[in-house]
Amino acid sequence: MRRTPQQLRASLERELAPVYLIMGDEPLQSMECQDAIRAAARSRGYADRTVLDVETGIDWQALRFTADSLSLFSSRQLIDLRLGDARPGTAGAEAISRYCEQPSPDAVLLISSGRLDGKTLQGGWVRAVEKQGVLVQVRPLKAGEMTAWVESRLRARGLGATPEAVRLLADRDEGNLLAAAQDIDKLALLAGGRTIDVGEVVAAVGDSARFDLYALPDSAMAGDAARAVRMLRGLREEGVEPVLVCWGMTRELRALNLLAQGRRPEENIPGYKMFGQRESLLRAAAQRLGVEKMRRLLREAIRIDRVAKGAAPGEPWGELTGLCLGLAGRPLFQNS
Repeated sequence: MRRTPQQLRASLERELAPVYLIMGDEPLQSMECQDAIRAAARSRGYADRTVLDVETGIDWQALRFTADSLSLFSSRQLIDLRLGDARPGTAGAEAISRYCEQPSPDAVLLISSGRLDGKTLQGGWVRAVEKQGVLVQVRPLKAGEMTAWVESRLRARGLGATPEAVRLLADRDEGNLLAAAQDIDKLALLAGGRTIDVGEVVAAVGDSARFDLYALPDSAMAGDAARAVRMLRGLREEGVEPVLVCWGMTRELRALNLLAQGRRPEENIPGYKMFGQRESLLRAAAQRLGVEKMRRLLREAIRIDRVAKGAAPGEPWGELTGLCLGLAGRPLFQNS
C-alpha cells in the first residue's frame, strides 16, 4: 500500500508492516520517515539493526541470510537496506521480490532510496514491496504547501507565531526543509515561550543582519541611495539570503502603497509599527515617489522575490540594488 509521510506516522502507531520502501529526493522527510520506522520497530522489540548498503557493495544473498539469522541479544531485528541513488539491478530486484514473497516473521525490512523513475516504479520488486508492505514517496513541497508545513512544524514544537512570521519563514526556506527545520529549532531555543513575530525570525538569521534588514529600506525611503547600497553590499557579504532582504523591501513598499490608498499599514500588515519619525519618513517617501511609481516598485519587488527563489530568471542582488535605487528616487525604469 502507498502512504504519505503524514499517513505513515499515524499507521506506525497502529501496526508495523514487514517491509517499507521510503523513496524520493526530499532529504528531511525521507530521514524522518526512516527514523519513525526505526523508533516504532525498537518499541516493539526489534532491538538489533543490520545495515546493508548497496552503494558500498552488497552480496544479495546476505538479505535472506541476515533475515534468518538470530542475534545473541535479540530475537527480532530491523534490516536497513540502503539503495541511495543506486538501483538494485537484476540480482537485487530478484532478492527483494523473493524476500517479499516470504518475509521473515522476526525482521522488518526498511528500504531507502532516492527518486525512482516511472519505469522502476512499475518494476516487479517495487510492486512486491507495495503488495506486502508500505511504500512512501517523499517529494519537495510545492510553493503553496510550504506555509502550512512551517505552521505545522512550529505547532509540533509548541511554538506560536504570527501569520507574517510564518510566511517569512516559508519564503526564506522555500525548497529547503532541512534549513527550515533548523531555523525552527533555533527559534524554539530563542523564543522562551513568546509568540514568534517577524523580529524573532530576522534575529534567528544573525544579530549582525537584524539592524540592516530594517534600516536598509529606511535609508532608501529617505533618499540616501549611497548608504542603502552600502548596507545591501554588507548584507550580501554576511551571507544573508536575498529572499530575506526582498521580504523587508516588499514589506515597506506594501506599507507605502497602503498609505497612498489612505489606509493605515499597521492595521493591514501584522506586526507592522508606524509612529513618530518613522511615520514622517513613510509619508514623505510616499509623497516624493507618487502612486504610480510606488505601484511599479512593488510589482518589481514581487518579481525579484521570484528571482531570489529561483522561480524566475535573473540575478537577485543586482536587481535588489536597482530596487533600492528606485526607492531612493534614482532611475529604475525607463522614463521614471
